[in-house]
Amino acid sequence: MRRFRVVASLVAAAALAVAATAAFVAASESGRASSPAHGAASPSAPVPAAGAGNATTSYASAASDRAGPASFALVDDVGRTVVLGRAPTRIVSLAPHATELLFAVGAGGQVIAVDPYSDEPAPARALPRVAGYPQLDVEGLLALAADLVVLWGPGVSRAQLERLESLRVPVFVSHPRTLGDIASTLRRFARLAPDPAIGAAAADAFEARLASIRERYAQRRPVRVFVQIWSSPLVTVSDADPIGDALRSCGGVNVFGDVGVVAPQPGAETVLARRPELIVATDPSPSARRWADLGLLEPKGPARFVAFDASRFERPGPRSLDALQRLCETIDEVRSRPPGSR
Repeated sequence: MRRFRVVASLVAAAALAVAATAAFVAASESGRASSPAHGAASPSAPVPAAGAGNATTSYASAASDRAGPASFALVDDVGRTVVLGRAPTRIVSLAPHATELLFAVGAGGQVIAVDPYSDEPAPARALPRVAGYPQLDVEGLLALAADLVVLWGPGVSRAQLERLESLRVPVFVSHPRTLGDIASTLRRFARLAPDPAIGAAAADAFEARLASIRERYAQRRPVRVFVQIWSSPLVTVSDADPIGDALRSCGGVNVFGDVGVVAPQPGAETVLARRPELIVATDPSPSARRWADLGLLEPKGPARFVAFDASRFERPGPRSLDALQRLCETIDEVRSRPPGSR
């Protein structure tokens, strides 16, 4: 399945953190990978979190030298200021959410290659592919002579980032952690497009719609929600993820939101003990049978089961608000049930 799913990367992040060797930044590219391993031959230090260093990295390629002094700068999601000689014209996106956002701001014409899992929008499917996760194809990037590479924060190690910097490959690390971060990314990516007004308008529209949804739903009766992003092993998410922000926006409560790891792996009995009123499943073949057999699901139990498309629900991009709207409507349906049916 050509879907960059978050579960394996979340599991990898949690496992590496436990090993205290290569903890990733809190995960949520909201696509998923097929391998639970990061792919490095040996563990390496994590990319620092946003604001940790605020380093400035300048790149002077042959093209930028012809363009004159460095004059184009962006701050990425780990606090690095990336200074370029000019607005990039050869962008490689190695994160599915970033691919969608680049096209949404009108910069799709400058994207020359993407990772194997960038399946939206449709024009991205025809672009050349470069491996970004779990094993970054550095040679492939060099061959493309990109003047900007966009990487997913949890999918790149400090060692990989430092190698690319040493090779003078301009890198923007993207890692939206909240729904509001999506609008922020739209605004920054808008500066990459021929007409920045397109991206600015997209960001304004995103923020306005998000505010409208939150105003309508966020203060309603809390509904306890369990998010199943993988069924075997059973994997969920904490609130260190845009999914947690989405639930809060709908007046939902993530029953594992307070757990101190990115990707908790609870047992079924632990889920039952948290008393969810709604199970949201995004795994490839979501099945309600486990929960029905355990007596959790209606009509015998208190909870409802609903399946969501992973790429819309987990990938922090321009389609996120469509998923948010459906999530809020689903939570509201649960909220509106007569007390005796809960």
